[in-house]
Amino acid sequence: MNKFEYIKWFSDYIDDDTPVIFIYEVDLENERYATRMIEVYYDKSMKPVIEEGFDFITEEPIPLVEEINMEDCFYAEIISKE
Repeated sequence: MNKFEYIKWFSDYIDDDTPVIFIYEVDLENERYATRMIEVYYDKSMKPVIEEGFDFITEEPIPLVEEINMEDCFYAEIISKE
């Protein structure tokens, strides 16, 4: 079993300051908390999310792709690390 799962999470456009894609590295051995994350904006700019001094960058575990896809304004898919 792999230690990590990689998820690309798409969100509906809200405004130029809100990301439309989130890319997560999910730690499967630690309750699905994200260890790394990139936010992608509508203009295709990207920003890594960094939480200095913490092992995880999310306050809650990342849901399963199937759970994310149950919401109308979201779509997610598992991607490779590459």
